[in-house]
Amino acid sequence: MRRSMRWLAAGAVAAVVIGAGAGYVTAHDSGSDIRIGAAPDAGVAGSAGPADSSATPSASASASASPSPSVTKKGSALGSRPNDGTGYWPDFSTTGYARTPANAGGLGKGAYPGKLKDHVAGMSASKPLRLEFPDNSVIAFQRFLALKVTIYGDNLTFIGCLFEGTIPNDNLVQIYADTSITFRYSTFKPASYARPPGNNGKVSSAPAPPGTPFDKSWQLVTTMNGAVATMDHNDIWGNAGLEMTTGRPGKPSRWTNNYLHDLADTAHDEYHHDGIGPQSEGDGGPMIVDHNTIASLGNTNGLALQGTGVYDHVSFTNNYVSGWGYAVCIGTRNNATNITVTGNVFSAELSQLYGFNYGGIWGGRSRGSTWRNNRLQVRSGDDNPHFKVADNGKYLWPSNSAHSTDYTG
Repeated sequence: MRRSMRWLAAGAVAAVVIGAGAGYVTAHDSGSDIRIGAAPDAGVAGSAGPADSSATPSASASASASPSPSVTKKGSALGSRPNDGTGYWPDFSTTGYARTPANAGGLGKGAYPGKLKDHVAGMSASKPLRLEFPDNSVIAFQRFLALKVTIYGDNLTFIGCLFEGTIPNDNLVQIYADTSITFRYSTFKPASYARPPGNNGKVSSAPAPPGTPFDKSWQLVTTMNGAVATMDHNDIWGNAGLEMTTGRPGKPSRWTNNYLHDLADTAHDEYHHDGIGPQSEGDGGPMIVDHNTIASLGNTNGLALQGTGVYDHVSFTNNYVSGWGYAVCIGTRNNATNITVTGNVFSAELSQLYGFNYGGIWGGRSRGSTWRNNRLQVRSGDDNPHFKVADNGKYLWPSNSAHSTDYTG
């Protein structure tokens, strides 16, 4: 499962170059507006419209799109898929800045106003951007374009924002906050593409490699200090992972209603392809991962808790999961405690290298853990060869096998 991470050494070199040669753009609260210029179904970031599988880089690919009307949620967990028009699972129609409703997070902000404001003039995908905000600030409907965005300030909330750039061996967003950080209805994407290459807007994620080329991609969003992250209704693609997983006792990290898809460079092993993670040391948790779409081709894990230490109080519930190497990894030793894996749909939509659950590890009933009501979704023509149409609706056991009855161990 653990592929060699060649990008780590390269990332160290890149950090030296950035520090030595590129001056930071000083952030302030003025700047130009990004105005509407695309039809609702033009496939621009945040739009639910179809995407062209032959999308090409464009210097202006970051412009806003006028949102099409919100899709009324219908369908069912087993009967629906992302981008099928039901809106049941998080997808282009329900996540990202252009889908921001009024009062998102209960903070009293309006709905997406139809445009984003450039945070500062002179932003560039070749320049780092340093942001400093007073503690407890709410930042809404702004665009941040940079080689790397570095954020300072505690208990910050970003609503309806766009973060885009190109930094294959480093963090697109690097966060220095001591207690908490929140992103709601925001989009994280490569600067060169308006939409994921190969995703036609009717699938959860591009079914064939390569996706975003390595040299056009970004690597991670990472909390550098002790901040606990809340991620809700975000659209995230063209990257290698999100290192924001660990909560504190009584204060779990929260991942709800996010659309994680179309990881970068899936034709090669330039990256570990991790969704939430990697958390490679162990001794992680608590965390809540509920009702997300976590779907992509890749070589490692959608939930990437890859350490040997004890993972405790991790709740993985009601998610749509497809693709990856092993899609879910909750430790590489069978020592996890108080793990809840319930109500998830494990879909055969995308090709998968190995299986859904790494090593059968999930905690075990004797250690306070529960594995219940996790169902398989299999349709004719799906790319995962490990399951057949007759397995549709069956229960997935932690051993990665399909059964007509639920797991009770």
